[in-house]
Amino acid sequence: MNTNIKKIKKEWGTSYGQLVWHQFTKNAANIVCMWFIIILFTIAVFAPFIANDKPFMIRIDGNSYFPLFETLTANDYSVFLAAGTFAALVLLVRRNAKKVDPFLRSSVLAKQIYLCSAILVIGIILLQVFVPRKLDATDYKSMIASGNASSAVFPIVPYGYARTDIKVSQQKPTKEHWLGTDDVGSDVLCRLIHGTRVSLSVGFVAVGISSVIGIIFGAVMGYFGGKVDFLGMRLLEIMMSVPTFFLIITIVAFFPRSLFNIMIIIGITSWTGDARFVRAEFFKLRNQDFVQAAISLGLPLRSILFRHMLPNGIAPVLVNLTFGIAGAIFIESALSFLGFGVAPPTPSWGQMLSTGVSTSGQFLWWLTLFPGLAIFFTVTAYNLLGEGLRDAIDPKLRKAV
Repeated sequence: MNTNIKKIKKEWGTSYGQLVWHQFTKNAANIVCMWFIIILFTIAVFAPFIANDKPFMIRIDGNSYFPLFETLTANDYSVFLAAGTFAALVLLVRRNAKKVDPFLRSSVLAKQIYLCSAILVIGIILLQVFVPRKLDATDYKSMIASGNASSAVFPIVPYGYARTDIKVSQQKPTKEHWLGTDDVGSDVLCRLIHGTRVSLSVGFVAVGISSVIGIIFGAVMGYFGGKVDFLGMRLLEIMMSVPTFFLIITIVAFFPRSLFNIMIIIGITSWTGDARFVRAEFFKLRNQDFVQAAISLGLPLRSILFRHMLPNGIAPVLVNLTFGIAGAIFIESALSFLGFGVAPPTPSWGQMLSTGVSTSGQFLWWLTLFPGLAIFFTVTAYNLLGEGLRDAIDPKLRKAV
């Protein structure tokens, strides 16, 4: 009897998520890309602890100080909070995947996603308001060399991305600077590591903004149809007819150069794809029995759209997210390369590419090679990951594999 039950569970007990994961892991390239993105994400989160000219600990006159921890900014804490919220959300999804009732699972998961999003937004706002801005320009290496400090523990890459040293400017890769230095003597590896945070932040935040806008527009158009859908599609067509990159350049020209502005501008100009996907899914879902039951029970429109329908039609949007992140990273790099991106000394891969040709016309190959490879591998990994998810989620493509 127990043997038959185990056999039935093995054959029929596989959830949809487990089926997608099994299909996704069949391709070795998907696993490689996933681990590459995880490593990149880890580097971005812990960038201040990997590359910094502030020591973890330094002893001065017999007293111990911790400059690196004392100089963490509100942006650093915001990144830590975002990473922690994402990890908590992943654990909640794994726990809810064990629930048998898919309707209950979708409803609970939707509540948890909204709660985590609210906590993240409120937390970031509070951090930006209440965490004081600290500026520590102390050269701790000079203190060690002069004997003013007895000992210190520095990160693996003991350089700051904003620290300049004209004496070692435009230096090729050496034992001291593994990837060389740029035109003002900043360490390329350090700026590359901190540039990872900038690129991924732009990708995730911009895609988050575009997804929220696209999901709201698509849900409303798909649920109501008729004149609402007609007017919404005309707006979509207008947005799609304008070249996105040139629209972004035009908008950026009217605002100060900042990472926050870049995120918002890319987000509000890239939502059309998500809107079309959600619209199509809601067209199929609005006549389903569970939607009609929710309407008959008199549930509020917000609950019907985003608590019951959206979790059942979010799969195409999740696939599009990976392509959107890759596109946002590429757009930010292109804007920084053209001089419209983040302002120095904030590091950006595109900005580093633009310094590959010095003011004297000399070609600095290491400033072109390493940031270019970072952009290429990151964008390629997200695109391949998106294709792998698409093949795993789509039943037609899944049968063909």
